[in-house]
Amino acid sequence: MSVDPDRLLEVLLRYFPLRAGSLELGLVSSYEKQVWRNDRGYLLVAVRLTMFESADATASIDVREQEVCLGDDREHPPERWLAYVEGLLRAMPTIVAQLGDVAGLMPWDLFAYGAVLADAGLQTADDFAAALNDPARIEAMNEAAREEEWRERLEPLGLAEHAAAVRAMARPSLRLHLSRSEDEVDEDEEDDEDDGDEDEVEVDEDEIDEVDGDDGDDGDDGGEEADDDGDDGGEEAGDDACPVGQTRLGGDPDLPPDLPWPEVGGVRLTFVAQFDLAELAGHEAARELPAQGLLSFFYGTFPPGGERGDPVRVLHFTDLDALARRPTPAGVERLKAHEIELADERQYPAVESYFFYEALLPEARILEVHRRRAQRLGGELVPWGELEWFIAEANELDDPARPMHRLLGHPSSIQGDPYLDVEVDTLPQGYDGWEDGTPEALAIRRRALGWRLLLQIDATERDGLLLNQDGGFFYFWIPADALAAHDWTQARGSLQCH
Repeated sequence: MSVDPDRLLEVLLRYFPLRAGSLELGLVSSYEKQVWRNDRGYLLVAVRLTMFESADATASIDVREQEVCLGDDREHPPERWLAYVEGLLRAMPTIVAQLGDVAGLMPWDLFAYGAVLADAGLQTADDFAAALNDPARIEAMNEAAREEEWRERLEPLGLAEHAAAVRAMARPSLRLHLSRSEDEVDEDEEDDEDDGDEDEVEVDEDEIDEVDGDDGDDGDDGGEEADDDGDDGGEEAGDDACPVGQTRLGGDPDLPPDLPWPEVGGVRLTFVAQFDLAELAGHEAARELPAQGLLSFFYGTFPPGGERGDPVRVLHFTDLDALARRPTPAGVERLKAHEIELADERQYPAVESYFFYEALLPEARILEVHRRRAQRLGGELVPWGELEWFIAEANELDDPARPMHRLLGHPSSIQGDPYLDVEVDTLPQGYDGWEDGTPEALAIRRRALGWRLLLQIDATERDGLLLNQDGGFFYFWIPADALAAHDWTQARGSLQCH
Protein backbone atom coordinates (compact mmCIF):
# COMPACT_ATOMS: atom_id res chain seq x y z
CA MET A 1 0.00 0.00 0.00
CA SER A 2 0.99 3.61 -0.48
CA VAL A 3 0.11 6.91 1.15
CA ASP A 4 -2.70 8.99 -0.31
CA PRO A 5 -1.13 12.36 -1.31
CA ASP A 6 -4.16 14.16 0.12
CA ARG A 7 -3.52 12.59 3.53
CA LEU A 8 0.10 13.77 3.43
CA LEU A 9 -1.12 17.25 2.50
CA GLU A 10 -3.42 17.23 5.53
CA VAL A 11 -0.45 16.47 7.82
CA LEU A 12 1.65 19.22 6.25
CA LEU A 13 -1.14 21.81 6.51
CA ARG A 14 -1.54 20.93 10.18
CA TYR A 15 2.00 22.27 10.84
CA PHE A 16 2.73 24.72 8.03
CA PRO A 17 3.74 27.47 8.19
CA LEU A 18 6.32 26.08 10.63
CA ARG A 19 8.84 28.43 12.24
CA ALA A 20 12.12 26.85 13.36
CA GLY A 21 14.71 29.34 14.57
CA SER A 22 15.47 31.77 11.76
CA LEU A 23 13.71 29.57 9.17
CA GLU A 24 10.09 29.11 8.20
CA LEU A 25 8.75 26.17 6.20
CA GLY A 26 5.63 26.33 4.07
CA LEU A 27 4.11 25.11 0.84
CA VAL A 28 4.62 26.80 -2.52
CA SER A 29 1.23 28.38 -3.22
CA SER A 30 1.90 28.93 -6.92
CA TYR A 31 1.91 25.17 -7.64
CA GLU A 32 -1.34 23.67 -8.88
CA LYS A 33 -0.64 20.73 -6.56
CA GLN A 34 1.59 20.95 -3.51
CA VAL A 35 1.87 17.14 -3.14
CA TRP A 36 2.06 14.66 -6.01
CA ARG A 37 3.85 11.53 -7.25
CA ASN A 38 6.55 11.55 -9.89
CA ASP A 39 6.85 9.02 -12.71
CA ARG A 40 8.72 6.65 -10.39
CA GLY A 41 5.92 6.72 -7.87
CA TYR A 42 7.78 8.77 -5.23
CA LEU A 43 5.96 11.46 -3.24
CA LEU A 44 7.08 15.04 -3.94
CA VAL A 45 6.21 18.20 -2.00
CA ALA A 46 6.62 21.79 -3.20
CA VAL A 47 8.32 23.38 -0.17
CA ARG A 48 9.01 27.04 0.43
CA LEU A 49 11.88 27.91 2.81
CA THR A 50 11.91 31.49 4.11
CA MET A 51 15.01 32.75 5.88
CA PHE A 52 15.17 35.53 8.47
CA GLU A 53 18.06 37.45 10.03
CA SER A 54 17.33 35.95 13.45
CA ALA A 55 14.78 33.83 15.29
CA ASP A 56 12.87 36.97 16.36
CA ALA A 57 12.97 38.78 13.01
CA THR A 58 9.81 39.29 10.97
CA ALA A 59 11.32 40.61 7.72
CA SER A 60 12.61 37.86 5.44
CA ILE A 61 16.06 38.04 3.85
CA ASP A 62 15.79 35.12 1.40
CA VAL A 63 13.26 32.67 0.00
CA ARG A 64 14.11 29.27 -1.52
CA GLU A 65 11.62 26.97 -3.21
CA GLN A 66 12.26 23.34 -4.10
CA GLU A 67 10.45 20.19 -5.11
CA VAL A 68 11.38 17.84 -2.27
CA CYS A 69 11.28 14.08 -2.79
CA LEU A 70 10.28 12.35 0.45
CA GLY A 71 11.42 8.94 -0.72
CA ASP A 72 9.53 5.72 -1.39
CA ASP A 73 6.69 5.59 1.10
CA ARG A 74 5.63 2.21 -0.33
CA GLU A 75 8.38 0.50 1.68
CA HIS A 76 6.47 1.16 4.92
CA PRO A 77 2.89 0.91 6.17
CA PRO A 78 1.06 4.18 5.36
CA GLU A 79 0.20 4.99 8.99
CA ARG A 80 3.80 4.51 10.12
CA TRP A 81 5.17 6.58 7.27
CA LEU A 82 2.78 9.44 8.00
CA ALA A 83 3.75 9.17 11.68
CA TYR A 84 7.37 9.64 10.60
CA VAL A 85 6.50 12.80 8.64
CA GLU A 86 4.55 14.21 11.58
CA GLY A 87 7.37 13.41 14.01
CA LEU A 88 9.85 15.02 11.63
CA LEU A 89 7.86 18.25 11.52
CA ARG A 90 7.49 18.33 15.30
CA ALA A 91 11.26 17.90 15.69
CA MET A 92 12.15 20.53 13.08
CA PRO A 93 13.43 23.17 15.60
CA THR A 94 15.92 20.61 16.96
CA ILE A 95 16.98 19.63 13.44
CA VAL A 96 17.57 23.25 12.43
CA ALA A 97 19.50 23.98 15.63
CA GLN A 98 21.69 20.92 15.09
CA LEU A 99 22.55 21.97 11.52
CA GLY A 100 24.16 25.16 12.84
CA ASP A 101 25.00 27.36 9.85
CA VAL A 102 21.79 27.52 7.80
CA ALA A 103 23.00 30.01 5.19
CA GLY A 104 23.42 27.38 2.48
CA LEU A 105 20.41 25.22 3.32
CA MET A 106 17.85 24.15 0.77
CA PRO A 107 14.41 22.71 1.66
CA TRP A 108 15.55 19.17 0.83
CA ASP A 109 18.20 19.30 3.59
CA LEU A 110 15.49 19.49 6.26
CA PHE A 111 13.75 16.32 5.08
CA ALA A 112 16.81 14.08 4.72
CA TYR A 113 16.18 11.95 7.82
CA GLY A 114 14.42 8.91 6.37
CA ALA A 115 17.16 6.73 7.86
CA VAL A 116 15.26 6.82 11.14
CA LEU A 117 12.60 4.62 9.50
CA ALA A 118 15.06 1.70 9.75
CA ASP A 119 14.44 1.63 13.52
CA ALA A 120 11.55 -0.81 13.85
CA GLY A 121 10.98 0.33 17.43
CA LEU A 122 9.61 3.65 16.18
CA GLN A 123 5.94 3.41 15.24
CA THR A 124 3.99 6.48 16.36
CA ALA A 125 4.44 10.19 15.74
CA ASP A 126 5.50 10.54 19.38
CA ASP A 127 8.18 7.88 18.85
CA PHE A 128 9.59 9.58 15.79
CA ALA A 129 9.43 13.05 17.38
CA ALA A 130 11.34 11.81 20.44
CA ALA A 131 14.01 10.15 18.26
CA LEU A 132 14.42 13.18 16.00
CA ASN A 133 14.57 15.55 18.98
CA ASP A 134 17.74 13.75 20.11
CA PRO A 135 20.70 15.96 18.99
CA ALA A 136 23.14 13.05 19.13
CA ARG A 137 20.96 10.96 16.84
CA ILE A 138 20.50 13.84 14.41
CA GLU A 139 24.24 14.47 14.29
CA ALA A 140 24.92 10.78 13.68
CA MET A 141 22.54 10.83 10.72
CA ASN A 142 24.05 14.07 9.44
CA GLU A 143 27.53 12.58 9.62
CA ALA A 144 26.42 9.39 7.88
CA ALA A 145 24.87 11.47 5.10
CA ARG A 146 28.06 13.49 4.73
CA GLU A 147 30.13 10.32 4.55
CA GLU A 148 27.88 8.87 1.86
CA GLU A 149 28.04 12.10 -0.13
CA TRP A 150 31.84 12.03 0.06
CA ARG A 151 31.98 8.42 -1.00
CA GLU A 152 29.96 9.30 -4.09
CA ARG A 153 32.20 12.28 -4.85
CA LEU A 154 35.38 10.25 -4.45
CA GLU A 155 34.23 7.16 -6.35
CA PRO A 156 35.48 8.54 -9.71
CA LEU A 157 38.91 9.07 -8.12
CA GLY A 158 39.11 5.52 -6.82
CA LEU A 159 39.24 6.91 -3.28
CA ALA A 160 35.74 6.14 -2.01
CA GLU A 161 37.17 3.94 0.75
CA HIS A 162 39.38 6.80 1.93
CA ALA A 163 36.75 9.52 2.33
CA ALA A 164 37.76 10.36 5.91
CA ALA A 165 41.45 10.66 4.98
CA VAL A 166 40.68 12.90 2.00
CA ARG A 167 38.43 15.14 4.09
CA ALA A 168 41.24 15.46 6.65
CA MET A 169 43.48 16.94 3.93
CA ALA A 170 41.44 20.15 3.92
CA ARG A 171 43.28 22.91 5.74
CA PRO A 172 42.00 26.29 6.87
CA SER A 173 43.98 29.28 5.68
CA LEU A 174 43.85 33.05 5.75
CA ARG A 175 43.75 34.86 2.42
CA LEU A 176 45.61 38.17 2.57
CA HIS A 177 44.13 41.06 0.61
CA LEU A 178 46.54 44.00 0.33
CA SER A 179 45.64 47.67 0.02
CA ARG A 180 47.50 50.99 -0.23
CA SER A 181 45.96 54.46 -0.29
CA GLU A 182 46.72 56.94 -3.08
CA ASP A 183 48.19 59.33 -0.48
CA GLU A 184 50.68 56.67 0.59
CA VAL A 185 51.70 56.05 -3.00
CA ASP A 186 52.24 59.77 -3.63
CA GLU A 187 54.27 60.21 -0.45
CA ASP A 188 56.33 57.13 -1.28
CA GLU A 189 57.43 58.83 -4.48
CA GLU A 190 58.41 61.97 -2.56
CA ASP A 191 60.29 59.96 0.07
CA ASP A 192 62.28 58.15 -2.62
CA GLU A 193 63.78 61.51 -3.66
CA ASP A 194 64.95 62.46 -0.18
CA ASP A 195 67.35 60.82 2.25
CA GLY A 196 66.64 61.02 5.93
CA ASP A 197 68.26 59.91 9.16
CA GLU A 198 66.15 58.15 11.71
CA ASP A 199 66.43 59.07 15.36
CA GLU A 200 67.76 56.32 17.53
CA VAL A 201 64.99 54.80 19.65
CA GLU A 202 65.79 53.39 23.07
CA VAL A 203 63.50 50.77 24.54
CA ASP A 204 64.17 48.48 27.51
CA GLU A 205 65.26 44.97 26.61
CA ASP A 206 62.37 42.48 26.78
CA GLU A 207 61.74 38.85 26.10
CA ILE A 208 62.11 37.67 22.49
CA ASP A 209 61.08 34.25 21.27
CA GLU A 210 62.83 34.11 17.90
CA VAL A 211 63.90 31.86 15.09
CA ASP A 212 66.16 30.56 12.60
CA GLY A 213 69.40 29.84 14.21
CA ASP A 214 71.25 33.18 13.81
CA ASP A 215 72.10 34.58 17.24
CA GLY A 216 73.37 37.83 15.76
CA ASP A 217 76.61 37.81 17.79
CA ASP A 218 78.56 39.32 14.92
CA GLY A 219 76.15 42.21 14.41
CA ASP A 220 75.90 45.67 15.92
CA ASP A 221 73.04 46.58 18.18
CA GLY A 222 69.87 47.87 16.57
CA GLY A 223 70.43 51.59 17.12
CA GLU A 224 74.03 51.59 15.88
CA GLU A 225 73.03 49.56 12.84
CA ALA A 226 70.52 52.16 11.73
CA ASP A 227 73.09 54.99 12.03
CA ASP A 228 75.94 53.11 10.36
CA ASP A 229 73.76 52.02 7.50
CA GLY A 230 72.79 55.57 6.75
CA ASP A 231 69.28 54.44 5.94
CA ASP A 232 68.05 56.26 2.89
CA GLY A 233 64.77 54.40 2.53
CA GLY A 234 62.77 56.72 4.74
CA GLU A 235 59.56 55.78 6.49
CA GLU A 236 56.32 56.15 4.59
CA ALA A 237 53.59 58.29 6.04
CA GLY A 238 51.64 55.05 6.19
CA ASP A 239 54.39 53.50 8.31
CA ASP A 240 54.28 56.43 10.76
CA ALA A 241 50.51 56.21 11.03
CA CYS A 242 50.53 52.44 11.44
CA PRO A 243 50.72 51.47 15.13
CA VAL A 244 53.71 49.42 16.19
CA GLY A 245 52.87 45.73 16.19
CA GLN A 246 50.07 45.98 13.64
CA THR A 247 49.54 43.37 10.92
CA ARG A 248 50.92 44.52 7.57
CA LEU A 249 53.09 43.64 4.60
CA GLY A 250 56.20 45.56 3.63
CA GLY A 251 57.40 48.91 4.85
CA ASP A 252 59.72 48.90 7.86
CA PRO A 253 59.45 46.16 10.49
CA ASP A 254 58.81 46.48 14.21
CA LEU A 255 61.77 44.96 16.09
CA PRO A 256 63.35 45.09 19.55
CA PRO A 257 65.90 47.97 19.43
CA ASP A 258 68.80 45.72 20.49
CA LEU A 259 68.14 43.02 17.86
CA PRO A 260 70.48 43.12 14.85
CA TRP A 261 68.79 43.24 11.47
CA PRO A 262 67.85 39.65 10.53
CA GLU A 263 70.36 37.97 8.25
CA VAL A 264 71.47 34.55 7.04
CA GLY A 265 75.08 33.79 6.20
CA GLY A 266 76.03 37.45 6.53
CA VAL A 267 73.36 38.54 4.02
CA ARG A 268 70.72 40.90 5.36
CA LEU A 269 67.19 39.81 4.54
CA THR A 270 64.16 41.70 3.23
CA PHE A 271 61.26 42.31 5.59
CA VAL A 272 58.13 40.72 4.12
CA ALA A 273 55.28 40.84 6.63
CA GLN A 274 54.29 40.84 10.29
CA PHE A 275 51.13 39.56 11.96
CA ASP A 276 49.55 40.56 15.24
CA LEU A 277 48.68 37.09 16.53
CA ALA A 278 45.98 38.36 18.90
CA GLU A 279 44.19 39.79 15.86
CA LEU A 280 44.38 36.42 14.11
CA ALA A 281 43.28 34.37 17.12
CA GLY A 282 39.59 34.32 16.16
CA HIS A 283 40.27 32.58 12.85
CA GLU A 284 40.28 28.79 12.53
CA ALA A 285 43.61 28.68 10.69
CA ALA A 286 45.38 30.59 13.46
CA ARG A 287 44.74 27.85 16.03
CA GLU A 288 48.13 26.42 15.06
CA LEU A 289 49.88 29.69 15.90
CA PRO A 290 50.65 31.26 19.29
CA ALA A 291 47.75 33.31 20.61
CA GLN A 292 49.79 36.42 21.40
CA GLY A 293 52.74 38.39 20.08
CA LEU A 294 54.03 39.39 16.66
CA LEU A 295 55.09 36.88 14.00
CA SER A 296 57.48 38.45 11.49
CA PHE A 297 58.81 37.11 8.18
CA PHE A 298 62.08 37.96 6.39
CA TYR A 299 63.42 36.45 3.17
CA GLY A 300 66.31 36.51 0.75
CA THR A 301 66.06 35.63 -2.92
CA PHE A 302 69.42 33.91 -3.33
CA PRO A 303 70.95 31.30 -1.02
CA PRO A 304 74.32 32.37 0.47
CA GLY A 305 77.30 30.15 -0.20
CA GLY A 306 75.54 28.08 -2.85
CA GLU A 307 73.25 26.38 -0.33
CA ARG A 308 69.96 24.93 -1.50
CA GLY A 309 66.73 26.68 -0.63
CA ASP A 310 66.03 30.36 -0.15
CA PRO A 311 67.14 31.96 3.13
CA VAL A 312 64.42 33.03 5.54
CA ARG A 313 63.91 33.94 9.15
CA VAL A 314 60.66 33.82 11.06
CA LEU A 315 60.64 35.70 14.37
CA HIS A 316 58.12 35.55 17.19
CA PHE A 317 58.18 38.54 19.56
CA THR A 318 56.14 37.97 22.68
CA ASP A 319 55.97 41.56 23.98
CA LEU A 320 54.64 44.19 21.55
CA ASP A 321 55.49 47.00 24.00
CA ALA A 322 59.19 46.18 23.60
CA LEU A 323 59.14 46.81 19.82
CA ALA A 324 59.99 49.92 17.82
CA ARG A 325 59.82 50.81 14.13
CA ARG A 326 63.19 49.95 12.50
CA PRO A 327 64.30 51.74 9.32
CA THR A 328 65.35 49.41 6.51
CA PRO A 329 69.14 49.49 6.10
CA ALA A 330 70.65 50.88 2.91
CA GLY A 331 71.19 48.21 0.30
CA VAL A 332 68.33 46.05 1.57
CA GLU A 333 65.22 45.79 -0.60
CA ARG A 334 62.25 47.53 1.03
CA LEU A 335 58.79 46.41 -0.03
CA LYS A 336 56.09 49.05 -0.18
CA ALA A 337 53.85 49.05 2.86
CA HIS A 338 50.43 47.44 2.51
CA GLU A 339 47.59 47.02 4.95
CA ILE A 340 46.27 43.46 5.15
CA GLU A 341 42.63 42.39 5.22
CA LEU A 342 42.09 38.77 6.28
CA ALA A 343 39.58 36.34 4.80
CA ASP A 344 38.97 32.71 5.81
CA GLU A 345 39.52 29.93 3.28
CA ARG A 346 39.63 26.13 3.31
CA GLN A 347 41.65 24.23 0.71
CA TYR A 348 42.63 20.81 -0.48
CA PRO A 349 46.09 20.03 -1.93
CA ALA A 350 46.30 21.28 -5.51
CA VAL A 351 46.48 18.98 -8.53
CA GLU A 352 50.25 19.54 -8.69
CA SER A 353 50.45 17.99 -5.22
CA TYR A 354 48.67 14.84 -6.40
CA PHE A 355 50.83 12.60 -4.22
CA PHE A 356 48.71 13.57 -1.21
CA TYR A 357 45.95 11.55 -2.84
CA GLU A 358 48.11 8.80 -4.33
CA ALA A 359 49.73 8.16 -0.94
CA LEU A 360 46.42 6.68 0.29
CA LEU A 361 46.81 3.74 -2.11
CA PRO A 362 48.99 0.60 -1.79
CA GLU A 363 52.72 1.23 -2.17
CA ALA A 364 53.18 -1.45 -4.84
CA ARG A 365 50.59 0.23 -7.06
CA ILE A 366 52.23 3.62 -6.55
CA LEU A 367 55.70 2.33 -7.51
CA GLU A 368 54.42 0.57 -10.62
CA VAL A 369 52.56 3.60 -11.96
CA HIS A 370 55.46 5.93 -11.17
CA ARG A 371 57.83 3.61 -13.05
CA ARG A 372 55.52 3.72 -16.05
CA ARG A 373 55.47 7.51 -15.93
CA ALA A 374 59.25 7.63 -15.72
CA GLN A 375 59.39 5.43 -18.82
CA ARG A 376 56.83 7.68 -20.52
CA LEU A 377 54.37 4.83 -20.78
CA GLY A 378 51.57 6.86 -19.19
CA GLY A 379 49.21 5.76 -16.49
CA GLU A 380 47.71 7.39 -13.43
CA LEU A 381 46.59 6.25 -10.01
CA VAL A 382 44.10 9.06 -9.50
CA PRO A 383 42.51 10.51 -12.68
CA TRP A 384 43.92 14.02 -12.82
CA GLY A 385 40.96 15.47 -14.67
CA GLU A 386 38.55 14.13 -12.07
CA LEU A 387 40.92 15.26 -9.30
CA GLU A 388 41.03 18.81 -10.67
CA TRP A 389 37.24 18.89 -10.76
CA PHE A 390 36.98 17.54 -7.22
CA ILE A 391 39.41 20.15 -5.86
CA ALA A 392 37.62 22.99 -7.63
CA GLU A 393 34.30 21.86 -6.16
CA ALA A 394 35.60 21.11 -2.66
CA ASN A 395 37.74 24.21 -2.06
CA GLU A 396 36.22 27.12 -0.18
CA LEU A 397 38.24 30.00 -1.60
CA ASP A 398 37.60 33.63 -0.79
CA ASP A 399 38.80 34.52 -4.29
CA PRO A 400 40.17 32.06 -6.88
CA ALA A 401 42.07 34.74 -8.78
CA ARG A 402 45.60 36.01 -8.29
CA PRO A 403 47.20 37.63 -6.44
CA MET A 404 47.21 34.78 -3.92
CA HIS A 405 48.85 35.87 -0.69
CA ARG A 406 48.07 33.31 1.99
CA LEU A 407 48.88 32.46 5.61
CA LEU A 408 48.82 28.71 6.33
CA GLY A 409 46.73 26.25 4.33
CA HIS A 410 48.03 24.67 1.11
CA PRO A 411 50.25 26.44 -1.45
CA SER A 412 49.32 27.51 -4.94
CA SER A 413 51.64 26.33 -7.69
CA ILE A 414 53.27 27.75 -10.78
CA GLN A 415 54.84 24.52 -11.94
CA GLY A 416 55.30 21.22 -10.14
CA ASP A 417 54.67 20.24 -6.55
CA PRO A 418 55.80 22.89 -4.03
CA TYR A 419 55.87 20.27 -1.25
CA LEU A 420 58.29 18.09 -3.20
CA ASP A 421 60.44 21.10 -4.08
CA VAL A 422 61.04 22.11 -0.46
CA GLU A 423 61.82 18.52 0.56
CA VAL A 424 64.28 18.07 -2.32
CA ASP A 425 65.94 21.36 -1.31
CA THR A 426 66.96 19.66 1.94
CA LEU A 427 68.99 17.10 -0.03
CA PRO A 428 72.63 17.98 -0.88
CA GLN A 429 72.20 16.65 -4.42
CA GLY A 430 68.77 18.21 -4.99
CA TYR A 431 67.06 16.61 -7.97
CA ASP A 432 70.34 15.23 -9.36
CA GLY A 433 69.96 11.51 -9.82
CA TRP A 434 66.21 11.62 -9.26
CA GLU A 435 64.62 8.43 -10.56
CA ASP A 436 60.87 8.23 -10.18
CA GLY A 437 59.40 4.83 -9.46
CA THR A 438 62.16 3.88 -7.02
CA PRO A 439 61.66 3.25 -3.30
CA GLU A 440 64.06 6.15 -2.61
CA ALA A 441 61.96 8.59 -4.65
CA LEU A 442 58.80 7.32 -2.99
CA ALA A 443 60.34 7.87 0.45
CA ILE A 444 61.21 11.46 -0.49
CA ARG A 445 57.65 12.06 -1.69
CA ARG A 446 56.27 10.72 1.59
CA ARG A 447 58.57 12.97 3.62
CA ALA A 448 57.42 15.92 1.53
CA LEU A 449 53.91 15.51 2.92
CA GLY A 450 55.26 16.50 6.34
CA TRP A 451 55.94 20.12 5.37
CA ARG A 452 53.48 22.87 6.29
CA LEU A 453 53.00 26.14 4.51
CA LEU A 454 53.44 29.12 6.81
CA LEU A 455 53.18 31.99 4.34
CA GLN A 456 52.79 32.32 0.59
CA ILE A 457 53.51 35.67 -1.06
CA ASP A 458 52.55 36.25 -4.67
CA ALA A 459 55.21 38.15 -6.63
CA THR A 460 52.52 40.21 -8.30
CA GLU A 461 50.05 42.64 -6.85
CA ARG A 462 47.32 44.54 -8.65
CA ASP A 463 49.52 47.55 -9.29
CA GLY A 464 52.50 45.55 -10.57
CA LEU A 465 55.42 43.54 -9.25
CA LEU A 466 55.46 43.10 -5.48
CA LEU A 467 58.55 40.95 -4.98
CA ASN A 468 61.75 40.96 -6.99
CA GLN A 469 60.76 37.76 -8.83
CA ASP A 470 59.53 36.68 -12.22
CA GLY A 471 55.85 36.55 -11.37
CA GLY A 472 55.88 33.48 -9.12
CA PHE A 473 55.29 32.57 -5.48
CA PHE A 474 57.63 32.72 -2.51
CA TYR A 475 56.89 30.22 0.25
CA PHE A 476 57.81 30.08 3.92
CA TRP A 477 57.75 26.44 5.07
CA ILE A 478 58.04 24.62 8.38
CA PRO A 479 57.93 20.90 9.32
CA ALA A 480 54.63 19.87 10.86
CA ASP A 481 56.20 18.92 14.20
CA ALA A 482 58.08 22.22 14.37
CA LEU A 483 54.85 24.13 13.71
CA ALA A 484 53.17 22.24 16.54
CA ALA A 485 56.10 23.15 18.83
CA HIS A 486 56.27 26.75 17.53
CA ASP A 487 59.93 26.16 16.70
CA TRP A 488 60.45 28.85 14.07
CA THR A 489 64.14 28.03 13.70
CA GLN A 490 63.10 25.20 11.37
CA ALA A 491 61.55 27.54 8.81
CA ARG A 492 62.76 27.27 5.20
CA GLY A 493 62.09 29.24 2.07
CA SER A 494 61.46 28.20 -1.52
CA LEU A 495 60.52 29.87 -4.73
CA GLN A 496 58.49 28.96 -7.78
CA CYS A 497 58.53 31.26 -10.77
CA HIS A 498 58.12 31.22 -14.53
